[in-house]
Amino acid sequence: MEIINDFIILHIDQELDIENSFCETAQSNTHIFLNFGLYANDCLFDLAKSSYFFKITIDKSYLEKYQEQLELNIEKQSICCNTQSKLLEIINCKLTGLHRKIFLESQILFLLYQSQKNNLIFQLQCDSCDILNKPIELNKIQNARKFILEHLSENITIPIIAAQVGTNQCYLKKGFKEIYRQTIFEFIQENRMIKARHLLQSPVQNITEIAHEVGYSSLSSFSQAYKNYFGMSPTDQLKQIISNN
Repeated sequence: MEIINDFIILHIDQELDIENSFCETAQSNTHIFLNFGLYANDCLFDLAKSSYFFKITIDKSYLEKYQEQLELNIEKQSICCNTQSKLLEIINCKLTGLHRKIFLESQILFLLYQSQKNNLIFQLQCDSCDILNKPIELNKIQNARKFILEHLSENITIPIIAAQVGTNQCYLKKGFKEIYRQTIFEFIQENRMIKARHLLQSPVQNITEIAHEVGYSSLSSFSQAYKNYFGMSPTDQLKQIISNN
């Protein structure tokens, strides 16, 4: 157990019984509880066959300074690449003292935000959405998201995804944008780039191998996509990482 400040407590365990990566939110009259599972077999990053369980406790009085009430949506959900990346940064944090506390507090606030952003009801704020009123079709869109995250290293196309989840391409594109607020291409690109940046920070593989792992057969197209997304090439990023270490 680690006390971040008077309001936030973090507890991390290595778990053997986790079956998938997830986020779950709960609350009492005085506290918010954020639970995250990071499962080695479905994490986009290498956990060396270890799985982790995070329990974060936040005193609700911490949020009083915002002078607005946070309406929590409590629903167990899968976690995106951004959330997985933040959890890994917490695991790998080597900072000490005040710097560590500031870093962990900022990461936990991001995780609180992300846990709510990823909730469909919170995202849409809508009772009349066609997708939400069709549970079978909603499930297909959710399965499409899951399929993409599990196949980032492959040549993912909309026809392939649509066939995999059993819907037509137009409905898939419309439903995905409606629910996740980004196109399928934007979602694939975001998650590939985040995974690539993480792999560069632990350079067990060379850049060509990383390119292939995130779905690029051409090193030049990967480098251009990476530069367009992050503002620097993967080679320059790697040089920066090495100099900082």
